[in-house]
Amino acid sequence: MESNAAGRTWNYLSHLASSTLRSKFIFSLEQFARDLPLAKIHTLVVGRLQTNCYILQSDSTALVIDPGDEPERILRFLSDLKIKPSQIIATHTHFDHVLGVDKIRTTLKIPFLIHRDDLSMLESMQSRVREFMGLSVPPPPRVDRFLADGDSISIGQDTMRVLHTPGHSPGSISLAGRGYVITGDALFNQSIGRTDLPGGDFDTLIRSITDCLFSLPHTVS
Repeated sequence: MESNAAGRTWNYLSHLASSTLRSKFIFSLEQFARDLPLAKIHTLVVGRLQTNCYILQSDSTALVIDPGDEPERILRFLSDLKIKPSQIIATHTHFDHVLGVDKIRTTLKIPFLIHRDDLSMLESMQSRVREFMGLSVPPPPRVDRFLADGDSISIGQDTMRVLHTPGHSPGSISLAGRGYVITGDALFNQSIGRTDLPGGDFDTLIRSITDCLFSLPHTVS
């Protein structure tokens, strides 16, 4: 039911944007792995829900984005690249985007950042996962700093801008750099994130996509 609704919603959104504008929202793994101006984005698919974890690399520095599980594998990947990330960022705090945070955070001694509006969801992660999925998960990781709409994040020679794109969750964010945007679970290739979970709101997500993501420069992909 949810996927059908998402497909219908994408068709609706398609009428709101020109074909040129829509063409920038192509989220294949091949594109995310390609060399970008000043930055490279590596994708690791992790965990039972097959979440995309992104390693954004510029020179010898990096960011870890959405380490949803398999922290040892992510750490090995970073070691193979011979880079040390400066921080960990979650685009939102559903459990499948943060289960790997604590191990990476403590091993590399780097801070974990989220949007403040997702803090309560993170803090209640264990009870929510038990209630909705019948699973047991570890305690949530500690948050070191909060991100806000319009914040800039430097990585090597590159800079990303934080975009608050709520709807999938209250504190969902997207990260826009030179030539790319990482949207978390707000927007997919010809689909959108689900809004039927606690904290989700369909109308809010549509506004985030149309007003924020679709307004990005045409060079963003």
